[in-house]
Amino acid sequence: MTEITIYVVRHGETLLNSFDRMQGWVDSDLTAKGRQQALTTGKQLANIPFDYVCSSDLNRAIDTRDLILSQLAHQPKIIAPNATFREVFFGYYEGLNAPAAWQEVSQATGYAGQEELISHFGFPKTRQLMHDADPAHQAETYDQVIARWQHGFDVIHEACPDKATVLLITHGTFIRTLADHHGINILGNFPLNGSVSIVRETDDSIKLVSYNQTTDIK
Repeated sequence: MTEITIYVVRHGETLLNSFDRMQGWVDSDLTAKGRQQALTTGKQLANIPFDYVCSSDLNRAIDTRDLILSQLAHQPKIIAPNATFREVFFGYYEGLNAPAAWQEVSQATGYAGQEELISHFGFPKTRQLMHDADPAHQAETYDQVIARWQHGFDVIHEACPDKATVLLITHGTFIRTLADHHGINILGNFPLNGSVSIVRETDDSIKLVSYNQTTDIK
């Protein structure tokens, strides 16, 4: 019987995070604060016997992975970093000021910013609005992100035996999309840098059993 538990961690704070810029496939280095967040998360996870660790192929996730690994009592087997676990792609809006970008996306709707859009339209429609507003129409839609998540679970399952505990380092909006898909209220509830969410996969289902934890992680 399949029983895979995945501890999903958002990377530590980056330079672009600190400037409140849209950071999807664009990358930037961890700040000193971000490095400390990763170390703190590592200490909280130190006694969990992970069998495998995987991450996005973006450097901020890989660096967070390595800092967490430095704190673990037991060293898991490394699954090669995988683009499947990258952050959501924001297309034209990559690297731009986040509040200004969302103000532009929401302008025609009569609402102001991402959280108002989510409140009134839900997260799938909000992602579609960014895709539609993107002059290149390359910003990922909700369904595209969920499809990546589903492929990511396949990547992990293929690399692991049927019973395993896996550490996965990935990105904020990517995790938030998974949470919304599993019925979590994400309004005003964005994964913090270094936070942990837990996914449990069995033969019958994939369930998000906790979201955005920063303390008492078990």
